[in-house]
Amino acid sequence: MSPKSKKNVKKRTNKRTLPVILLYLAILLFILWLFTYLWLAFLYEPEKNKGNELLDRIYSLSNFETELKKSSISNTFNEIFDPTIQKVGVDSDLKSSLEPLERDEFQPTMENLFRERELTIKNIDAIFENMKSPKEISVLHSTFGKEVVYIYHTHSRESFLPYLKNTVKPDEAYHSRANITLVGEMLGRALKRRGVGTSINSTDIVQILDSKDLDYNSSYDVSREQVQAARRENNEFEYFIDVHRDSLRKDSTTVEMSGLNYANLLFVVGTGHEDFEKNLLFAEGLQSMLDTQYPGLSKGIIQKSGSQGNGVYNQDISPNSIIVEIGGVDNTVEELHRSTEVFADVLSNYYWHGEE
Repeated sequence: MSPKSKKNVKKRTNKRTLPVILLYLAILLFILWLFTYLWLAFLYEPEKNKGNELLDRIYSLSNFETELKKSSISNTFNEIFDPTIQKVGVDSDLKSSLEPLERDEFQPTMENLFRERELTIKNIDAIFENMKSPKEISVLHSTFGKEVVYIYHTHSRESFLPYLKNTVKPDEAYHSRANITLVGEMLGRALKRRGVGTSINSTDIVQILDSKDLDYNSSYDVSREQVQAARRENNEFEYFIDVHRDSLRKDSTTVEMSGLNYANLLFVVGTGHEDFEKNLLFAEGLQSMLDTQYPGLSKGIIQKSGSQGNGVYNQDISPNSIIVEIGGVDNTVEELHRSTEVFADVLSNYYWHGEE
């Protein structure tokens, strides 16, 4: 073969090889593109890659909260991340928030409620009654005999361990006389001293439950009848305060201010009725004033739905109806009294001036 013929053959061979190479290159690029596309789809398709959602939750608190609310443990973690639980700076609040369903959720038997435990101080009623105001009160306003605040106690036999002999368990802290109604009476007297007409209902709800053959779960039904009857008799009532004590121990219900121990306050708002936001607004107003004037005294506001308790707590009766927990099972008369005086200050100021 001549040199010229060889050269022509080589050219034809090169012409055939180039398209093959380009085809292979195109196939390779397509495979790379397809692999990249599938990989990216795998990474960013949330329904196909739960691992990527986990990364998102690690780096995004918002997604973390959303997933927690969907999970079976949301009730516990919502107490930490949910802004509806407004906590102030006491170390025990975190511990309290981790126990949302244990707070004041004991369901004692009627037998336990009627057990007459011996008192450490026989005249305990007089000690509560004779507590004096720690400061001189200047009365600038008066309702002139008109009763505008109604205080009552759904769990009327909630008592305090320091005054019960041979009783150390919170779920046994109940008594027919030495109980939360004495705190309600202190609060009522404190409000009256500040010119705010107050009616104090110290009815023993447990006795009514027993007479109707009902158990402790019906306590709010019975107290509701009491509140409704009071409203029928006096349409001038504006505030309805259901006073309880907490079931947590002293390190979670006590705060030191100016060298003295005070019983912590805590507000409970039920979200089980359609107008609960009005009750929440009332609680937020009081909480704001407490935060400003007595920082650390109130542990904040807990919102409870029907899955966490009663859920309504008679608060559908009035937009200015709340539960306030004053102290806990271990607090003393002195600690309770200091806090009722502070709460009376705030509530009376709120009544006269609103949230300033």
